[in-house]
Amino acid sequence: MNTSTATPLATNTPQAAAKGVEVIQLAEACGAEVRGIDMVNGVDEAGLAVLRDALNKHAVVLIRGQKLTPAQQTAFTKQLGEMRTSFYNRYGVPDHPELSIVSNIKREDGEALGIADAGMLWHTDASYLPTPDLYTLLYGITIPHRDGNAIGDTVFSSTGAAYDDLPADLRKRLDGMRAVHSFTHHLDKKKSLGQLKRAPLSAEQKAALPDVSHPVVRRHPNTGRACLFVTEGHTYYIEGLPEKESVELLEMLYAHIKNPQFHYRHTWQANDMLIWDNPALQHLAIFDYGDIPRRLHRAGILGPVPQPV
Repeated sequence: MNTSTATPLATNTPQAAAKGVEVIQLAEACGAEVRGIDMVNGVDEAGLAVLRDALNKHAVVLIRGQKLTPAQQTAFTKQLGEMRTSFYNRYGVPDHPELSIVSNIKREDGEALGIADAGMLWHTDASYLPTPDLYTLLYGITIPHRDGNAIGDTVFSSTGAAYDDLPADLRKRLDGMRAVHSFTHHLDKKKSLGQLKRAPLSAEQKAALPDVSHPVVRRHPNTGRACLFVTEGHTYYIEGLPEKESVELLEMLYAHIKNPQFHYRHTWQANDMLIWDNPALQHLAIFDYGDIPRRLHRAGILGPVPQPV
């Protein structure tokens, strides 16, 4: 359930120092809109402090009405941290390979313009890497509509709230556990579900993406909050458990994370900028638009090695 509640303004908050900037909470577990930010002309330090504070508190932040060129999106992203260029550079924005195209639109030669199957399974970005993404910035350009309503929503789930809601004995059981995340497993799973729409990986790409081990519960690098860190999209197995026990535990955790009480569901508008905190969230793209054109530009911020609680 979404709400719209203005964040109380204290005189010592970053928001108090940024004139004309307002933070509106959108849902209980995660999600907020920040108003009064202009990315086109660059965001000053006071505005950046508001955004970082909102990300720490709400995990996913919406900024509407940002008419950005790829160069402007890139410049703003670099204000938040070091960008990561995706290994899927065949889907990079022309002249801006650090931005990836997420789209179902096809080029004149019939090849996909962008990644057409991104987000079909719950995941956190780049968990299959030793240093997963800290932030993702997704900019809406072409938003599909049906019967006058925007479709192709993105749903977020707070992994901190999900962890807090687990029984104490299960939290204790998870302490110290590690799980393997695998991009090869991810593609195999998508293929088995009939979801795979992107070009296959080259041998060089596969060699550069070995499986990695991460804590099942990670400590958030900025807030210190304990967050579940297993995803149905990329987690292969839990180390040290028999296969059946690993599958059963993972499926239970996946189902728990999908509980709507932890969610914020975003309905896109053109020129929306959505910024989210990957350690604190998982997300899912809703593929209800078929061949109706959709295009977004994605940027990622390099994160640290996940640390256990």
